[in-house]
Amino acid sequence: MDILLAVTVAYVIFLIISKLTAPKVEHVSGKMLDEMLGDKTNKKQYIDVRTAGEFNSRKVKGFKNIPLDQLHKRMKEIDADMPVVLMCASGSRSMKAAKILNKNGYKTIVNVKGGISSYPSK
Repeated sequence: MDILLAVTVAYVIFLIISKLTAPKVEHVSGKMLDEMLGDKTNKKQYIDVRTAGEFNSRKVKGFKNIPLDQLHKRMKEIDADMPVVLMCASGSRSMKAAKILNKNGYKTIVNVKGGISSYPSK
């Protein structure tokens, strides 16, 4: 019984720590991204973390390509004081990028939920 209690307490502590250390990320849909891109009064940085090949096969105007595996080396290209909008193919790599940026002091991070596949084709 003591082992079960200890495991339960450890799991609860793990959940609390995970929640507290999770990046503070706003999620937007592809449609909301389209609206954001159309609003020129709102200054944001748009970063696509897909590979160069993926990026070149389908680009969204306004996005800069910084592949996830290059993010640490190229982080100085992203202004920590400006909101950052992240996108990948499905939303998972951009969430990894959000965690990296969050740990490095970036405050306003937006993830495109569903990635480029959720963005309306034009």
